[in-house]
Amino acid sequence: MPHKFLESPGRAGDSRLRSGLVLARRVETLTGGLAGEAVWWDAGRIREVGGRADLDARVPRGVPRFELPGATVTPGFVDGHTHFLMWGLGRRRVRLAGAASRQEALARVAAAAPVQGWVLGQGWDANRWTEAPDRWSLDAVRQGPVCLDSLDVHAAWLNSAALARAGIHRSTQDPAGGRIVRDATGEPTGVLLERAVDLVRPHLPVPGPEESLEAVREAQREAHRLGITGIHDVEGPEALAAFRALEREDGLRLRVLFHPPVERLGELVARGARSGAGSHWLGLGGVKLFLDGSLGSRTAWMLEPYEGGSPGDRGMPVTDRAVVREAMWLAAGAGLAVTAHAIGDAAVRRALELMEPLPRAALPHRIEHLQCVAEADLARAAAAGIVASMQPAHLLTDIPLVERHWGRRGRGAYAFRSLLARGTSVTFGSDVPVASLDPRIGIYAALERRMDAAGSGDRWRGEERVEWLTALRAYTLAGAEAAGAGRRRGRLAPGQDADLVAWEVDPAIDRDQGEAFRRARVRLTVVGGEVVLREPR
Repeated sequence: MPHKFLESPGRAGDSRLRSGLVLARRVETLTGGLAGEAVWWDAGRIREVGGRADLDARVPRGVPRFELPGATVTPGFVDGHTHFLMWGLGRRRVRLAGAASRQEALARVAAAAPVQGWVLGQGWDANRWTEAPDRWSLDAVRQGPVCLDSLDVHAAWLNSAALARAGIHRSTQDPAGGRIVRDATGEPTGVLLERAVDLVRPHLPVPGPEESLEAVREAQREAHRLGITGIHDVEGPEALAAFRALEREDGLRLRVLFHPPVERLGELVARGARSGAGSHWLGLGGVKLFLDGSLGSRTAWMLEPYEGGSPGDRGMPVTDRAVVREAMWLAAGAGLAVTAHAIGDAAVRRALELMEPLPRAALPHRIEHLQCVAEADLARAAAAGIVASMQPAHLLTDIPLVERHWGRRGRGAYAFRSLLARGTSVTFGSDVPVASLDPRIGIYAALERRMDAAGSGDRWRGEERVEWLTALRAYTLAGAEAAGAGRRRGRLAPGQDADLVAWEVDPAIDRDQGEAFRRARVRLTVVGGEVVLREPR
C-alpha cells in the first residue's frame, strides 16, 4: 500500500499542557518591541510578556514559576535542515566523525558490532587524512560487508564483501550522476560518489519500525536538551512513518515540517497532497530534489573549474536539467513547494532559473545550502520569494576546503549578510548528521566566522557575519515562516504558541559575541506549553 502522506491523526489530547511563568534576565521577543523579563503562558499559548515584578505580582499563585535570573528567554529554535532519523539511527552505529586518520577510523570499525551481518557507520572525512579510504584497508579489519557513509553523506566507503553484495566490479558502469572511484588499473577502490551510492543501498539492512521509532524518540530528547522545538526534516517514508507513530502515541513534541523525496512526487500528486497540510505537529513541506553534490567530495557543481583541477573538473550536476524542470513544474502545479539541494554556484544558478517562474505554493519554494553564490545571483532569491535554507556550522570545517578548491570564488561562500541585505528570507539549520544538531555552534559560526575554537584570530570573510538578533531570527522566526506558521510561532507575544527556551548565557551575547552563546546552557525548553526539559542549576 502506498504511504499515506496526508493522514494526520493529531494528538490524543491536551492533558499535558501546563501554565507557567518564567522570570528571567531578558526575553528576546522578536516582535520589534521592547524585550521583557518574564513570559507567562497558559493552555499552550503565551498570555503575556512583561516585567518580572509586575507579572510575578499579577499571575495567579498556582501557576508554576521558573526563577532563572541569569537566563535569556528566546522563541524555540527551529532547525531548518535535518536528517533526523538518519541521525538517530547513526547514534546506534559506528560513529566516524572526528576520526583524525584512516587508522583511527579503521580501529572504530574493527570494534563495531554488526547489524544483520553488516557493519554500518557514518561520518568519515578524508580531507585531512594522509591515506585515502579504500576497500583493502577495510578488508584487513572486517571480512563481512562494511558500508560507511561519509560526513557529507555524498560518498560511501565499502570493503570487498560489500562491493560483491552490491554486484560492483571492474566492468560495472558509472550510473548517471554518480561515479565509482577506481585505481590506475580500473579496479573499484571501494569509494562510491553521489548516485553510485544507490548501487549498494538496496542491499543494506533496513531498520524495523520499532527501531526507527525509538531512534526518533531518543533524538527528540537530545533536541530538547539543545533548545530545539522544531525541525524541517529531509528524508524518506521511513522517517515519516516514525514521526507519524510518535504522533499517534501522543509523544511528538517537535514541530516537524517534512520534505519528502522527489521519488514520491507521483504518489503525492495522485493523492492531492498540498504543502502546508497536516497537523500543528507534523506538516508537509516541499518535494526534495538534488541538483549537485558536495564541496567535501568535490562534486558541488561550479561555474568554473576547481582550483588545481582540469578544465572539466567542475563537480557534477546529479540530475538532468529536463528531468528537474519537469518535476518542479509537476510539483508546483499541484500545490507542492519545491525544495532543491544546490551547493555550488552553478547549481544555485540553475535552481534559481528553474524556480523563478514556478507558480507559488502555500509554502515558499526553497534552496537548501547555497554554499556558494555568484555575485550576479545574490538578489534573485529575494525577488522570487525563494527561501535560502543555510547551515552556518558547515563553514567552520569548510573554510580550508573553500580556500583550496574555490579560491577567489570563496567570496560568495556562506554569504549570509549579502543575501539578507537583498531581502532574502534566510533560515538556519544544521544538516545533522553532517554537522552537529547543536544550534549554539551554528550561532557561533554566523557571528564569528572563525575556525579557532577560542574565538581568536581573524574572521574569515568577516563582512558576511551577522549580529546576534539576526542569527536568532534565522534560527526561530524564519523557520516558522518557512513552515507557514509565522502567525503562530517564532515570536514571544500574546496568542503565540508557547514554544520557548531559557538559556543561561553570558550577557556578552548582547554585544554580538558568538563565544558567549556557544557556552550557553539550556535551562528550560517548552513546547506547546509543556515543559519538556528542565535542568537544575
